[in-house]
Order: sequence, then structure tokens, then C-alpha cells
Amino acid sequence: LHLFTLPFLLTSVSAFAKVEISANIRASNSCIVALDARSRRQFFESAIPTAASTIISILTLPSTSQAADVTSQNLQNGLLETRVLENVLSTPPYGMEGNDIYYPDYFSGVWSVESVTSDVAAPCGIALFGGNQTYARALSEVNSSLNYNARFIASPSERTSILDNNANVIADREFNVVEIAKAAMGENSVLDVPVSTPNKVSVVLTPRGANQILKADLLTLNRRSEFINNCEFHCSEVVRQVIAPARASNGTPMSQPSKSTLLKEIETASLYTAIRDVDGRVREIRCRQRSATFILPSQQDPIAYKMWEAARGRPIDVRFYDVVYRR
Repeated sequence: LHLFTLPFLLTSVSAFAKVEISANIRASNSCIVALDARSRRQFFESAIPTAASTIISILTLPSTSQAADVTSQNLQNGLLETRVLENVLSTPPYGMEGNDIYYPDYFSGVWSVESVTSDVAAPCGIALFGGNQTYARALSEVNSSLNYNARFIASPSERTSILDNNANVIADREFNVVEIAKAAMGENSVLDVPVSTPNKVSVVLTPRGANQILKADLLTLNRRSEFINNCEFHCSEVVRQVIAPARASNGTPMSQPSKSTLLKEIETASLYTAIRDVDGRVREIRCRQRSATFILPSQQDPIAYKMWEAARGRPIDVRFYDVVYRR
């Protein structure tokens, strides 16, 4: 998880925490479950009436010292720009390219961030997106903004990346997760961040107005960075999310699991442009960002499996953001 992929956590917590199955929503060749997949802002304005159930899946978590994916090194710069600007709907072709996202040196420091939702799309239809109400709520978010602080720091570990520059700056993951959650979910929404590494982030959450405590695990499966020039930098990560009720010290869930879940992988690609002043210093960075949510098949849930079949490898939820960092 790099800094600005948290929108998938914010959206996904809602989708797992409140699942509504509607019998009157159907697709032509499949059974569709209507998920109340509220977006990151709308979720934080309401309580969570039902806790999410634990998702059981077999995951191979990359090591933090994993070397760059050799196959991906043959991919040319411009791949991420094409995926974002042309809204490519296929699954990401890149693998795990390094042990972290290494940003250019001008990212170093603390920034004031404004993220504006600029567009929402349902490539597989409104039913797979979550139904008419969910889609309408998502559309109502367009032009709304979220403001928070972000911090980038020098990497304390050995770098493994295929970037052509010497950047050694990384996102301060724990700081950034807490800051975004405070802005979106409430000042006391984050109870703990027990794990914060490049390939796994675990967050214990109690969103404002909710009566549930959730644990969100974000597992990074794919990662790519492209150094375009001294003012342009592109990066992307694919994260698998696992949302479950938080457990007490004796191992028992703190809330009752629900019966229906979805397993998702989210690609978040970011195209950064640094704006330099007359002295060459960078005081503003602009970003065009796209998040694309793919659902995975579930052997335990036939409805989720049918949804996966209906999607045919395309994302069910695509959102664009215009993000500006200032200091």
C-alpha cells in the first residue's frame, strides 16, 4: 500500500461491513448481489449495522526484500499513463517490481493534500457496481473533496526497485493511514495499526457513528513505478483486501460475522506532476489517479462466484481522482 491507495480501504470497509442481497436485481446470465458499497466519504457519515465476516483465502504475501519482477522489467514506461488516461479495463500486466514505491526526492516532507473525486464508472453495469442506489450515491460524490496531511520520509532499508533514478523516499505508511482515516472517519477512528510494511498494512478501525470494530488487512500483490522525467513520476499497486471483525485477546470475534462477503483486488494508479517555482523548488504536486476494483471468485459463496463470472475480468467499479499536494 502506498500513500494514496487508501481509497480502496475506505470504500471496501463499507462494502464488507454492510451487505444487502436484493432478490429483484438480476443480470441477464447471472445472479447479482446488490452490495451497499458506499464510497469512502459516505461510509463515514453513517453507522455500520452489520460486521463483516472473515474472508478465507490462500495468499502468497511477497517478502519485503523481494527482488524486482524480471518479466515486468521489459515493460516500457508509459504503461501506467495509458491505463489511466485510456481507462484500460484489463487486469494489470505488471508484477511485483521492487520492495516498495520509491518516490523522487522532492516528495520528502509533510504535505497538505486535497483529493477530489472527478468521475465514477460502472464498466460491468450498475447491478454489479452495487445497484441503483449505490451507483447514485457514488455519482453524488463527484466534485466532493477530502483533505488530510501526508508525509514522505527517507527509506531506512535497502532499496530494491527498477526505477532509473536514485530516489530513496517512501511514504510514511502509518502516519498517512492515520491522517486519512482521521479526516474521513473521525478523529478517533483508528484504534491501532499493528502492521505497517510495504507489502502488508493492518488497521483496526471504529468508524465514526459505528458500533463495530473492524480489522482491515491490505496485501500488496503487484507494484510498478515509472520515472518519466524530473517532474513526472508514475506508480501503481494492486492490493488484495481482507476485511473482518476485530478479535479479542482470546481470539473470539468482537462482532457477529455476516453471511455474505466479496473478495476484491484493487489497482490504484497515480500519475504525478511536480510544479516547480522560479527557483526550481517543488511546492505543489498534482496527481491524476484511477482506482479499479476487480472481484475474485469464491468457492464458499456461489453468488460472489456468479458475479465474478459476469464481470469477465473487468473491474466492477472505476473511480478517478484529482489530487493536489501543497506545502
